[in-house]
This record gives sequence, C-alpha cells and structure tokens, in this order.
Amino acid sequence: MGAIKDITQIRTKEELMERASWLRGKTLEAVDKAIKENDEDSRVLTKGSVGHGIEKGFFGINKNSDANPDIEHLGIEIKTCPLKYNKEKTRLSIKEPLSLNIINYIEEVNHQNLKESSLYKKNRTILFIFYIHDKDKKRSEYEIKYVFLWNISDDILKELEPDYQLILKKIREGKAHEIHQSQHKFLTICPKHNGKFHDPNCKRSKRKQPFSDVPAEIRAFRLKNRYMNLIVSRHLGKKLKQGGWDID
Repeated sequence: MGAIKDITQIRTKEELMERASWLRGKTLEAVDKAIKENDEDSRVLTKGSVGHGIEKGFFGINKNSDANPDIEHLGIEIKTCPLKYNKEKTRLSIKEPLSLNIINYIEEVNHQNLKESSLYKKNRTILFIFYIHDKDKKRSEYEIKYVFLWNISDDILKELEPDYQLILKKIREGKAHEIHQSQHKFLTICPKHNGKFHDPNCKRSKRKQPFSDVPAEIRAFRLKNRYMNLIVSRHLGKKLKQGGWDID
C-alpha cells in the first residue's frame, strides 16, 4: 500500500487508519523505501526528526505551527513518538514527553476551560505512531510498534482540566513567566524556542503575557511521560507497571 500521495484524497478516518496501519511492524528502513517510491528526495533515516520524516514523507504533511490539526479536513493531528525498553527488554515505556502546540498567553487567558482551548482545537484527535528507539540497533532497524487514534474524550478532559486551570491561574496573575512543570500532574508547558530565556537580550525566547510587563518564555503545551504511558497502556488494555507495560 505504501505512502500516501495526496492526503486530501483520504475522505474518512477509517480510510486514514487503513492506510496508516501499513506502518505497524515496519522498520524505518522499510518506511523510507516506501516513501522514496513516491519521492526520491524524501528521507526518514537522516539525522533529522523521525517524526517529521514520517509525517512529511508518508503522509505528505508539511511541518507547520498552524492552529488547526495537520489533516484539517478530518480534524486529525499526527504525532510520532519514541518508545524505550527497560533494562531487561521485557517492557516498553514512553521515551520522552509529548510537546503539542505553542501557547499564546494573551489569547489563552480568554478561555474558561480546556474544551475551549487551543490545545483542544488542534489536538482533539491524534493519530499516534509509536516506534521503538532501540540503542542496540541501527536507526534503520527501529520498528514502528503501535499506530492508533486517540480522542480527547470527556473523561480525558476531566483528567487534564486541573492542570489547565493551574496554567490559566498563573497567566491571570501575571505570572506566566513563573509557570513550572513541577506544578502539574499530567498537562504542563515546556520551552519551545532556540534562544536563552534568561538572557535579557534574547528576543526569540520571549513573548508578551497579559497582566504583566514581564515577558514570558515561548512555551508549548506538553503531556508528561506519566500521562503518555497511560495513553498507550490504556489503548493496549495493559496494566502500567514500573518500567512501563509488558511486551507480548
């Protein structure tokens, strides 16, 4: 089946999943080969992001900071995430937290709850592609393990809402620059720039916040590792243990 030539021709979520499911069990080398059949210049195995390689090469999605989902006509965002083994290679877990969209403090403060947020608008439905980052293998041999759709349901909104309200509270107090990840359980915000925030002359690391003249760091919403582990273990119907979930 291979890579998708024109994502706009995919009309339903079911059709998208049928095509995306081809990735499951494939190595990055196999994905790279399938992508090159459509575009010889595309690369998954370069030093750049594996996620960008798959999203651009396989799905034809250009890297962007748009407020809308990657596949806008289906309302679906695409996220490619690495997994890691425990020492014995009997369990898998999330390798790193998931960064989402950049937060605009001035606009976000006008929302009353997570369902009104920019996060919900862009990430209401995510197509997750999880691959195993195995330090004992070549990058070309990394395997794509799980491919599935995840929806921010009412139950998930209830789990993430307390953290979102803590973020809003800080912004409304004019303290967006004081928000710290340790204050949150599942949902937080993280730096999203290539500058140095503590350097007073670095403009690319800062943006305005309401209710204060103090600039705040450019940051994005982030789902912590503990919540990402819950997302996968729930999808698999497996108990989350120390070191992740058991591999079949």
